[in-house]
Amino acid sequence: MSERKRVPMELRLTRQEIGAFWPCRAVHPADREDLAILLYAAFRGTIDDEGETFADALVEIDRMFGDDYGKPLLDCSFVIERGEFLASACLICLSEPDGVPLVVFSMTRPDAQREGLARYLMRRSIDALLDRGHTRLRLIVTEGNAQAQSLYASLGFRPIAAT
Repeated sequence: MSERKRVPMELRLTRQEIGAFWPCRAVHPADREDLAILLYAAFRGTIDDEGETFADALVEIDRMFGDDYGKPLLDCSFVIERGEFLASACLICLSEPDGVPLVVFSMTRPDAQREGLARYLMRRSIDALLDRGHTRLRLIVTEGNAQAQSLYASLGFRPIAAT
């Protein structure tokens, strides 16, 4: 299997016009298992699927809560619930050593995609980061993930040199 190219992107933060509204809330550590279910469902069968299991998804969520990606910014990370499941989430950590926030995961269940949930949560996160004095936001996207690349470009993210 060939190595997938990852594209680092950055956004200079500006206040967002949220537009549509979906009830959302900040992420809590108690969301651990529900976030793993969402991660597994959102990435399964996509360009980013490397054969991970639900157990692997749980490890990734534990890594996020355990500071492996930097300090979790839970008050800048949001989820949308639908029924008994999470429909979408945007998870942000403060990357080290430069202290620039990083979108660790932006994910939406397949049955809730193309509704604007990821865009909505990303905008909520951007405004929350601005409220806390941050000026930039980074993420890494897989080259060829056209849906994600389109979303990020439409929000103003631009490719940057890998650090």
